[in-house]
Amino acid sequence: MTERGSQLNENRQGDFIILQQIAALRRENRFLKVGLILCLALSALPYLTGFQPETISAKRVVTEKVEFVSDGETVASIVTHPNKIGLVIKGKDDKTWVALCGGLLGGSVSVFNGDGENLVNLIAFPFGGAVSVKNKDGKPAASINALPDGNSITVYNKDAKSIVRVGEGIWGGAMEVYNNDGKRIALMGAYLTGGLMGVSNKDSITAVAIGVGKKGGKIEVCDNDGELVWSAP
Repeated sequence: MTERGSQLNENRQGDFIILQQIAALRRENRFLKVGLILCLALSALPYLTGFQPETISAKRVVTEKVEFVSDGETVASIVTHPNKIGLVIKGKDDKTWVALCGGLLGGSVSVFNGDGENLVNLIAFPFGGAVSVKNKDGKPAASINALPDGNSITVYNKDAKSIVRVGEGIWGGAMEVYNNDGKRIALMGAYLTGGLMGVSNKDSITAVAIGVGKKGGKIEVCDNDGELVWSAP
C-alpha cells in the first residue's frame, strides 16, 4: 500500500508539473502575440502617419504603374503598354508622352504631342534603323533610313509626297528634287563615269543634262518630248 501511495503521489506531482508548464507556455504565447501586434503596429505607423522614406532599395519591384508626385499632385506616371510590349510615360492629364516598345525585330521609341498624337518615331531593325517625323496632321514630314541597299534622308510636303531625297546610290551619293505632284524635276549624283546633273520639266522628262562620260564632259538639251535638240561636244 505504501508503494502504491508513493507512486500515486509521484503521478499527481508529475501531472501538476505538466499543468504548470502548459500554463507557462500559454503565458509566453500571449506575450509573443502582444509583441507581434506591437511590431506590426510600429512598422505600419510611419505609413499611417504619412511618413515617406527618402530611399527605397530593392532587387525587384513588381508593379503595373509608377506615379511621380510633386506637392501632392501627380505630374507623370509610367505604366505598362496596353499591348504588353513595353512601357508608356504619361503626363498629369493621363495623355501619352512617350512609348518605349520592343519586339522581335527590335526596339522603338515613340514621342507624342500634347494632344496625344504620335509625331516622332525612332525604330531599330535587324538591318538598320529609322527616324520618322510627322506634321500636326499626322502625315510624314521627314525620315531618315538606314537600309541594306543604302541610307537616305527624305523630306515630304504637307500632302506627304516626297519633295527632296538625299541618299546613297549604287555608285555614290545622290540628291533628287520632286514637284508637288511627286515627279522628279532635278537630279544631282555620282555615277560610274563621274558626276551628273539633270533638270526635268513638270512631267519629269529630262530637258537639260550635264555629266561626265567616258570621253569627258557633255551637255545635252532636249525638248518637252525628250528629243535631243542640242549637245556639246
